[in-house]
Amino acid sequence: MKKFPYFVTFSALLALLTCVSFGYLVSTLIVSANLFQPSQKVESGQNTYYLLSVYSAESLEEAENELENFSDTNFGLYIYENDGSYHIIASCYKNNNDAELVKSNLKTNGIEAEILKIKKESVVLEGSFSSNEELILKDCLSTTNNIYKDLYDITVSLDTNVTDEVTAKLKINEVYSNFLTTKNNFETLFSASANSEIANIRENFAKIDEILLDLTNSTQDHSLSAQIKYSIAKLIIEA
Repeated sequence: MKKFPYFVTFSALLALLTCVSFGYLVSTLIVSANLFQPSQKVESGQNTYYLLSVYSAESLEEAENELENFSDTNFGLYIYENDGSYHIIASCYKNNNDAELVKSNLKTNGIEAEILKIKKESVVLEGSFSSNEELILKDCLSTTNNIYKDLYDITVSLDTNVTDEVTAKLKINEVYSNFLTTKNNFETLFSASANSEIANIRENFAKIDEILLDLTNSTQDHSLSAQIKYSIAKLIIEA
């Protein structure tokens, strides 16, 4: 019987170990780089808001001059330019029926109001995301709507005297703190991303940060309810 030399056996064993090691390395790289994983979609869903305009002017100057006539109200008094007209926005709603009800109440008090609709189209992110990345992205895409709901609830509590201003301010600080947590989680995972939609989220977060920071540092020139409504309008229109 022929016997294989020792070095031949050793070479074969070494080649086998090399192949196994290389295969393990390649598989590790594929998993770590998320290669060959199916593409996923993360969507924000469409959102519609109803803005209550209590005055419409043909120029910004005219609208600004009219603000003084509403200074003793709880209106948000955000000036919104739309189709060449400058509207003074009193408040914003997710439900058209709520907007219609407030419009009717204002008419009873001699104020003619108009309802303007803003539709936010769904944002879609496509890519290969880990479960944690997907969770954070869903949270990011719902940020504007979630903040709107939280701030809106605070204004309702203030206007119905369920909550005092001290408690309301604490709740505003909590809303801001929750947003900063979402923002930090986003930056931790996507700071190096060049994706255009990721860049849009980053840009919107900068605007939201400014809006909420201004609200937490607000003065007493107007009621807290009016300041929150102003911030809500700015959030919906600008972010």
